Amino acid sequence: MKQLTLLLLTITSMCFGQKTTLTIDSCIQMAKRNYPLIKQNKLIEEIGKNYIQANNKNWLPKLSFNSKATYQSEVIQFSGISFPHDNYISSLDVDQTLFDAGQLKQQKQLDRLNNEQELLKNEVEMYKLIDRVSQLYYSILLMRENFKTLTIYKNDITNKKINLSESLKNGLILQSTFDELEAEELKTEQSIIETQNNIQAINQSLEMFINMPINDSTELSAQPIINTAKGDEINRPEIKLFDAQKALLDARYKLTTRNTLPHLALNGQGAYGRPGPNFLNQNLRFFAQGGISLKWNIGSLYNLSNEKQNRNISKQMIDVQKEVFDFNLKTFMIKQTGEINSLKAIIEKDEKIIEKRHNISLTASKQLDNGNITSTDYLTQLNAEMQAILNKKVHEIKLMNAITSYNFNRGINNF
Repeated sequence: MKQLTLLLLTITSMCFGQKTTLTIDSCIQMAKRNYPLIKQNKLIEEIGKNYIQANNKNWLPKLSFNSKATYQSEVIQFSGISFPHDNYISSLDVDQTLFDAGQLKQQKQLDRLNNEQELLKNEVEMYKLIDRVSQLYYSILLMRENFKTLTIYKNDITNKKINLSESLKNGLILQSTFDELEAEELKTEQSIIETQNNIQAINQSLEMFINMPINDSTELSAQPIINTAKGDEINRPEIKLFDAQKALLDARYKLTTRNTLPHLALNGQGAYGRPGPNFLNQNLRFFAQGGISLKWNIGSLYNLSNEKQNRNISKQMIDVQKEVFDFNLKTFMIKQTGEINSLKAIIEKDEKIIEKRHNISLTASKQLDNGNITSTDYLTQLNAEMQAILNKKVHEIKLMNAITSYNFNRGINNF
């Protein structure tokens, strides 16, 4: 409901020409609803329902119709009685299971677990959307900050040209000084054009995922992805999939054990033809028979111990896969924690660097006005200040991205 409300507000703001604000969480939720793979969940569920219906029908009586005609070159003869050489019979056979040792119930459980496993496999693939959308989202933020910095840098150069235009007319500065400012201005304009094109390309990529237009008026919140996991809890779909695979192995083994038990059934046959139970009567007629049958495939017990060993080995293999997954995940999260702490410390230094660079740029600007330094010296200091400002923004966005990546790897309960 929270995500739906956010989407409705977004659409409403677009209709009334207001600025749209997106968060990484809202983009992920929209991408999840729009990604084609989500349609597969419904198909998997439909297959599961079909399996349930098919299993329920296994308790219905099994009907089979048989018909045959035979000709024999020799027949029984005694006391002067001759039996016909041709025989005809058509029958309807009925089998009704009375006791299956829990086989059908276990088959239902197996089908249900298999369906859950397929849904979890789909969830694992869907979960990869978080990382893909996050990378696009934070790439746009980085590009936008780069665009802002380049624009400020260009405006500073333009303003400096305006301030020095009178000095150029009066011969107080050389034409080469002015030309160098113009060359740097043109170079910066090139970078701005390139950055705009890159932003547009990434916008289009993100639009494909969220099925929503993104333009310059679309605000992107520089906040990390929300994580609802508690403490050191790991809530990844891969872990659920490992558990589901083990449960499926247990269910298959239980079904195998059910197949080794006796099965009891009620059967009957209604027939028309000749001969019947009374072979002395060779007239075409109706007759019937019924009874109870007990079937026990004792030979199925021979391989039961091997099936159990294979199940245990397969479960151990899944445990190894889960252990490898946990190991890689924890290793990555340790690395990510170090990166987060490092970026926080770097951002604290960025503030001081920007302050120092700004003071240096102000001094260089006055020196250029007085003709004490060249335009190259001035541009060097101005560029250093702009780079310091951009570095701070880049580090802040990288921090948000690192926190998002950390939370993504821990698992998100509301995805």
